[in-house]
Amino acid sequence: MMMLDWIRSLSRQTGTARQSITWVSVSVLEHTAQVLRQSGNGATKHEGIVYWAGRHLGSETVVTTCIAPAARSTWGSFSTSSGTNARVVMYLAEHGLELLGQVHSHPGAVVDHSDGDDERALMPYEGFVSIVVPRYGRNGLRPLTNCGVHVYENSRFRRLPESAVMSRFHVVDEFADLRP
Repeated sequence: MMMLDWIRSLSRQTGTARQSITWVSVSVLEHTAQVLRQSGNGATKHEGIVYWAGRHLGSETVVTTCIAPAARSTWGSFSTSSGTNARVVMYLAEHGLELLGQVHSHPGAVVDHSDGDDERALMPYEGFVSIVVPRYGRNGLRPLTNCGVHVYENSRFRRLPESAVMSRFHVVDEFADLRP
């Protein structure tokens, strides 16, 4: 059975209602952290921004792709142009992907959304995820509970409690060597 078929079969399982699950690979997390660290390193440290793309499969989401857009940034903010956003949308359309969320860094330990974070979300929709990574991503994204994971619900972002992050997000390796 192909991987995508298997994932679809998980979303069709019957029984008790399934909680929304987001699957993301270690590789996507590592690429995301690398982009954020590049913005946060050097003489002038700036926030970084990455978009996550993939597919919704029923009540489950699979993050397949990390997109690094051109952005203007400062030590405490980022913005993308309408031209950059159009390129992101074209990339998504060309590859049959959906914009699932955004990940950006903050300079210090605070991982709450600022008013600017709310305003600059590319295309928030019900269920859109916005993750804030502390310290310019220097420590990576693992565990995700060290980050601020926000979900767009009822026309605003809400930060998920640690227990919800742990139950909703499943980080998977893209390779498992089970040979003796």
